[in-house]
Amino acid sequence: MSQANIDNLQLDLEELRNLAAQAKRSKVQQLLSIDIRKLETDLLACKQKQEASATATTAKPPAPVAGDCKRYRVELKEYAWDQSDKFIKIFVTVKDVQHVPEESVNAEFTASSFNLLINNLNNKDFTFVVNHLLFPIDPEKSYRKLKSDMVAIYLAKAKQGQKWAHLTVTAKRLQEIKDERIALKDDSADPQAGLMKVMQQLYDSGDSETKRMINKAWHQSQNKTNLLDGGAMSE
Repeated sequence: MSQANIDNLQLDLEELRNLAAQAKRSKVQQLLSIDIRKLETDLLACKQKQEASATATTAKPPAPVAGDCKRYRVELKEYAWDQSDKFIKIFVTVKDVQHVPEESVNAEFTASSFNLLINNLNNKDFTFVVNHLLFPIDPEKSYRKLKSDMVAIYLAKAKQGQKWAHLTVTAKRLQEIKDERIALKDDSADPQAGLMKVMQQLYDSGDSETKRMINKAWHQSQNKTNLLDGGAMSE
């Protein structure tokens, strides 16, 4: 790893920190925070490799680093959630996560969102971000735990005992759309067209979690429609 590359990483890190200090929107701050943590990890790794290279003997040269300390970023999608009176508990599937150092798994919380960043797991960085939580949480009391092939995230409810029917505002809105579709089923207007318009608007303006939920809802809707059409044809 050359000193020039390390210097470039330091300059990139300084600029990202300056941008983060100026950012106003929560989502932008979260994205910049993720990139800052990644660059900090990359810079530390590169400095360590440079020091190791300087002290290594010619009989045992250091192994080459593929991609010059760069890694792929992967968005995590597999998760489940549950709740108690005090916490919303989210279980994110991440194979082999128990083998990374504790300091490589970072979770950041706001009153309405959280993001998870796992650095350098099998030469990849993993992220999981959820915005627009259904109700406020207490960031100071929220935390995460490493388990076998899983990260458990504990969101402390701002109002203990409050029951969450959905994880996010988006999930609640999707359920409302489904309910509206049922209510309009016998209406002379075309409820399917109205439903598709609203879902498209949500998809266009939504974050990755919103898009993931809408894709799932659309897939389920299409499967149900195909089954109904097939039944009608068989009669």
